[in-house]
Amino acid sequence: MTASSLRYLTKEGFRNVWTNRMMSLASICVLMSCLVLIGSATMVFLNIDSLLARIEEENVVMVYVQDETTDEQLAQMKDQINAIDNVKEVEFVSKESAWEEQLSTMGEAEAEFFTEVSSDIPLPDAYKVTVDNLDYFDQTVDELNELDHVDIIRQNKDLAQRLVAIRHGITIIAVVIVIVLLLISLFIISNTIRLTVYSRRLEISIMKSVGATNNFVRFPFVIEGIILGVLSGTVALGLVWGIYQLAITQFGDLLSSLNLTAINFTDYALPMFGIFILIGVLCGVGGSVVTMSKYLNKEGSEISNV
Repeated sequence: MTASSLRYLTKEGFRNVWTNRMMSLASICVLMSCLVLIGSATMVFLNIDSLLARIEEENVVMVYVQDETTDEQLAQMKDQINAIDNVKEVEFVSKESAWEEQLSTMGEAEAEFFTEVSSDIPLPDAYKVTVDNLDYFDQTVDELNELDHVDIIRQNKDLAQRLVAIRHGITIIAVVIVIVLLLISLFIISNTIRLTVYSRRLEISIMKSVGATNNFVRFPFVIEGIILGVLSGTVALGLVWGIYQLAITQFGDLLSSLNLTAINFTDYALPMFGIFILIGVLCGVGGSVVTMSKYLNKEGSEISNV
């Protein structure tokens, strides 16, 4: 195919989008609606995943240190904890600061009583360890137990197991819903494109009757599919963005009262746009090529039936 033919067929693809604008609009609306559903469901599950991640960060392991541990040993112990693969963050909590915090939660008379009874601090030094991946929670606790100068470890194993189960469940549900929506989208889109190609079967038959090759006939439809896919993906991204911002505005007070923060859409806009364009182009091009293949072998048949 020469460069001039390529330019001509590309122009034909753009022209056909406008010439058959009603069917083009129908294809865009169907594909756009499906992408909006997929995008909206994705943002809901991304927010749920973000909420679970914040809860996981609060599920820390407290490693209490033996009283006779020296400052040098404490520093060495911190390095050993940081060296554990699944440890995300380590914070040293001195017994003095822990005791001050404990006193601040008491009433004034109760706090004064404890400070007057004894000057000794009844709490040990500790390390506040944040686990990176709760799937390896038990393994991490076992490694912490093996360290020297560890007095006792306080951890909430039940909460960790529940969070892991919830995350896995949410992931499975999200994947299933997105796949189901995608399959429904492909079914609706394929039928819409089939109607579009069927309405232009005479045009295909005329081109074949004057000697046009299959690739020559097919190329403008491919260009149309790309155009429709790009337009659908762009509009769908804008609609998902608008719906998401509207939902945040409507439920802003509720989120604030629960001390929750919605994720920023712009952090996911570019990847979502790329996925939308990819789905749109594949559906548009694939649907056109597959559907029109049955008409490419009917040279002149549609003309003879007119």
